[in-house]
Amino acid sequence: MPRFAVMGMAATSLALALASTACGRPSEAADTPDHFRQLVHRPAVLDEAENRLTARCMDQAGMTYPQVPAPRDDRPMIGLLRGAEPLRAEVVREHGYPNRWMTRTRVPKKGPVETYADSLPPDTRERFYHVLRGKDGNDVRVVLPGDFEVAASSSGCVGSARRRLYGSVENYLTVYYIPELVQRQAAAADEDPDVRAAYAAFARCMATKDYDTATPADAVALAATYYPDGRRGRAGTDERTLALADAECQTSVRLRERRAAAANRLTRRWLTDNKATVSSTYGLLRAALTEARTAMNR
Repeated sequence: MPRFAVMGMAATSLALALASTACGRPSEAADTPDHFRQLVHRPAVLDEAENRLTARCMDQAGMTYPQVPAPRDDRPMIGLLRGAEPLRAEVVREHGYPNRWMTRTRVPKKGPVETYADSLPPDTRERFYHVLRGKDGNDVRVVLPGDFEVAASSSGCVGSARRRLYGSVENYLTVYYIPELVQRQAAAADEDPDVRAAYAAFARCMATKDYDTATPADAVALAATYYPDGRRGRAGTDERTLALADAECQTSVRLRERRAAAANRLTRRWLTDNKATVSSTYGLLRAALTEARTAMNR
């Protein structure tokens, strides 16, 4: 049973204007995929309002709260979901794989909240987190379709902000995690017969170029072996040659398109089976958006 705990500020929100549906009743013509797309494109104003309400709550408790930018997700839409940027031969020929793919895992960079808290004396830092997050831990749990369980705290200034915006922390978890749940459902696209055939064709293509790589992930892993201490600076010739072969083979077998089609079929099947959940969650999103705009105008 997947389990995700939300400890800090909201993440992964995307800017989208819902001008035509933000006020009043939703259009009768809007279908389930339309509603789901708007859940995927959760407006940045929700995170901006949450940060503002959190800051007000902290201020009332005599605590300073740093400015927190709304997170962004610039990945392109592939069908109904977001996916990685495609490899482009003209780019990888010169630059190899994206830098973030070739950098060894490091300690995640601290966000503005953690950075600010670290600057405080120990006693003040403890009080800061107590006021921010409360003392009850992740006391609210929601089970979404497929026994997908998520949790968050209802106390502290973050919990207070989410209750204000969404009506309850349960509603927040539902709006925030339904797209993540569907994204995980779509991962089963790799088991689709046509996708398996595409991967097999990709492997044969790479073999003609003298690479024993069954998948694009294998190709990236191979490229990483060229840099025992992690890549620094410009990509080497071996990496650029491999990345070009990878890009060309993905294109020649239409791997990206075939996998996207399979993921889209899975997504639409899930949406059909869970129409009521998507509809009610979309209603929660619209109500939260109205509250967020009110909060931002005060």
